Amino acid sequence: MNRKSFTQLYWGFLFIMLDFRIQGLDILPDTVGYILFALAFYALASNGEHFDRAFRLNIPMIILSIFSIYEKRVQNSGMNRPGINISFGTLGTLRILISYASLLISLASLILELLIVYHLFMGIKEMSRNVHWDLYEEADRRWNQYLMLQIAVLLGFVIIFIPWLNFLYIIGVFAASIVLMFIILGFMKRCGEKL
Repeated sequence: MNRKSFTQLYWGFLFIMLDFRIQGLDILPDTVGYILFALAFYALASNGEHFDRAFRLNIPMIILSIFSIYEKRVQNSGMNRPGINISFGTLGTLRILISYASLLISLASLILELLIVYHLFMGIKEMSRNVHWDLYEEADRRWNQYLMLQIAVLLGFVIIFIPWLNFLYIIGVFAASIVLMFIILGFMKRCGEKL
């Protein structure tokens, strides 16, 4: 039973961490990843309270992730600033409100995602505490790496204004996210085998 749950977490992370878009449409939608997470957390909830908390936090995340399946590309009309498209009239006001609403949804999604992943790794620590010390320690390392990656992504919104550094920074964060994704996927596979 645990092996199936960790396989679902494996595939869930793949959907969540890879963002591949064609004309604004997410080919690997995060919603599928969060549904897989929900199935796994529900099955693992009897192994510790962290999985139960992750399950409860994951439900609103399924709904919020629906908004990221399609993201329209921003067109250059009016006066543009990063994140805000300013134009005049009722249509301009509507655009500003939509932009602020999408910012709030993105912020709520980020906070929920961090809480879900935190409870996932802490749940693995709970499960492996007296049995597999290596998984116990690795769960802590993976959580810290995931948190640092998310902080690096947020820092990118500031560094993007430094012309010669922004490209290198984005490439570095992209490479780090790919490496971390494969490390986490391998960790989920080992958890499924050992737990």
